[in-house]
Amino acid sequence: MPKIEIQSFFYDLIHCKNKILSVFEKWDKKYDEDERGALVAGIRDCPDAELITLLVNIQKLATGYEQIKELVDKAEQEQVDEAFVEGDPDDEDF
Repeated sequence: MPKIEIQSFFYDLIHCKNKILSVFEKWDKKYDEDERGALVAGIRDCPDAELITLLVNIQKLATGYEQIKELVDKAEQEQVDEAFVEGDPDDEDF
């Protein structure tokens, strides 16, 4: 497994995730019996400012995921490069 350093934005992602989940939990409680379903009812009845905040947090989470993916890809490539450089001396005969 490649190792990556903890980045400061990781904590922002945790904060965004918690905010998103708290909104969904609130909707689950408030719209539990709604025939539209909690998510649809919550989105439809949500004030614009709160919905925008939710969408911004979802966008930040998606961007953070992409940043983490880039870090992991870079770490994996470094492992491959190291393995290639350190290669088996017997392989040099070919």
